[in-house]
Amino acid sequence: MADSSPQAPKRKKRGTLTKGVILQVSAKMFQEKGYDRTSLDDIAGALSITKPSLYYHFPNKESILLECVTSAYLYFQEEIGKRDNIALNGRQRMEILLRLYLEVITEDIGVSMVLADDRVMSGVGQEKFHNFRRVLNADLEDRMKLGLADGSISASETKITTYAIFGMFNWVGHWHFRRHRIPVDEIFERFKSVIFDGIGTN
Repeated sequence: MADSSPQAPKRKKRGTLTKGVILQVSAKMFQEKGYDRTSLDDIAGALSITKPSLYYHFPNKESILLECVTSAYLYFQEEIGKRDNIALNGRQRMEILLRLYLEVITEDIGVSMVLADDRVMSGVGQEKFHNFRRVLNADLEDRMKLGLADGSISASETKITTYAIFGMFNWVGHWHFRRHRIPVDEIFERFKSVIFDGIGTN
């Protein structure tokens, strides 16, 4: 007679597990449950591995989060290098940066860039995370200044406007937009209209 008792889920062998898989699963859990409410036990369980096997790749949960952020940021830098065109005006170059940024933060790993809470990070983690933000802010602000210089945009100042724009984009990570099936193109076109055309009346 065949044994019909339930079988325990098979554990993955440590050598078959990659950092990329861990990051994908962890980032999705951070988005769905929140970073604070996701434990290493949760991540190990979702991967069908033991927690010691997880420690083989990452020493703690913060290191997983920072690796997600780093991976997304490096991808962003690689892609902006391919898509950017210094012959375009400031507004067009702002649009390129913001469209790519929206693409990145609506992917599982990339969303960690906006869901990461620096208040629960170590000092080293905070500095690394803040450095990524500083570079992104400076890049957008520089493009805005180019737009002011070439006449493609008008703004009374650039720093607070940069913070406001990123604040609007970053909140998408909390929207559960996939559940509502809002296409990225639709989000970007609406945001672009708000940024460059405003919502007031003449």
